Amino acid sequence: MMDKDAYALRIAQANPAQLVVINFELILAFLDEHNIERAKNALEQLIRALNFEVPLAHDFYEVYKYVNSLLVIAQVSQDEAKAKQAVAESRELLETLLTGWKDAQRQVDELNLPPVAGESPAVYSGLTYSKDGQADEYIDDSDKKGFMA
Repeated sequence: MMDKDAYALRIAQANPAQLVVINFELILAFLDEHNIERAKNALEQLIRALNFEVPLAHDFYEVYKYVNSLLVIAQVSQDEAKAKQAVAESRELLETLLTGWKDAQRQVDELNLPPVAGESPAVYSGLTYSKDGQADEYIDDSDKKGFMA
């Protein structure tokens, strides 16, 4: 079972290369949960993020389109063996791409790029309690959150 809070935290603090890696990890996690529809939706996010001004994007598009077709087969096939084979081939392709993206991410991480969300606020876990045992709440109403449009 995936930890949604952990993924949300990683996404909030991710640079572009890390977002791609996270997306691949999510697709594989959805496949582990046999949730083909969510895997297809996450794959579509990768497709939408492609910059077709970069020649390599066309190659990624073809691979993503092929993986999507495999996931459709897995989703609609009446033959369980055929569906499992389609998922297995999808996983193999996605894991290969993920390995390459992790290498790229390590190189990008060395550049210390800011998160896609801009200057995201620090994230702290847990609550602070006052002397009387009540939770003290803090609301950050600064305007340095989220995306800059």
